[in-house]
Amino acid sequence: MTWGTTAGRHMVLINIISLVFVLDVCVCESELGPPDWKEPLDCVRASELCNQNSQCSSRYRIMRQCLSGGDKERSTMLASKECQGALEVLQDSPLYDCRCKRGMKKELQCLQNYWSIHMGLTEGKLPTR
Repeated sequence: MTWGTTAGRHMVLINIISLVFVLDVCVCESELGPPDWKEPLDCVRASELCNQNSQCSSRYRIMRQCLSGGDKERSTMLASKECQGALEVLQDSPLYDCRCKRGMKKELQCLQNYWSIHMGLTEGKLPTR
């Protein structure tokens, strides 16, 4: 009966190790964020992805036009339905959550892409998510 007891202990030990492994994986995945969460892209890459999508790229072009011109002209443009609609669409694009890192290869381009969205959000006073 020693063999049966040893085999039983081994099975219990294997089950415990398996459970610890499964729990560890679950905890690690939950720490990363919700299932649909993705790490923010840099704004250069986000702009490239946006340009591959016709709806996103047209709204991004509209948004850049809305932000061109002087302060008074820009405020008037941002209040338009077309600019507000572009902002709403872009809030669901990779551009909305993109980030730039100091000293990155294309830092200036990254910052220009970032502010083309976020300046519209601050000046257009569209509520953020």
